Amino acid sequence: MKNPRIQKIKNIIFTGLIMILGLILLKYIPMYIWGKNILFDASAHLTITIFIIYVGYLFIEKSKRLKKYYIPLSMSAITIVAIDRIITNNHNYIGLLLGLFISILSIYLTNHKKLNGEIKF
Repeated sequence: MKNPRIQKIKNIIFTGLIMILGLILLKYIPMYIWGKNILFDASAHLTITIFIIYVGYLFIEKSKRLKKYYIPLSMSAITIVAIDRIITNNHNYIGLLLGLFISILSIYLTNHKKLNGEIKF
């Protein structure tokens, strides 16, 4: 029997490593090639925000009462970060979508067995 706490810590570590790898590939390498002032590099702010939200969600996922409020607040935080990055002219929609893609892909890759059974189309 696996300890759920150890499994959560492993998921956090693997998700973080995949996000770091994605940021290296889609943020820092393009910045190295085209310069630091590009707008289409992946948004590290968005990726880090989603990572923090994911870590918080892992520890409240059993509580239906907390989950009901956590998800809308999380979406609001992600929206605020995305709008801030566009208003301050640090990213365009491509950079934000790349940050979102890195985050979703890394969370999916670490939880694909659990998610495949829960998501129905």
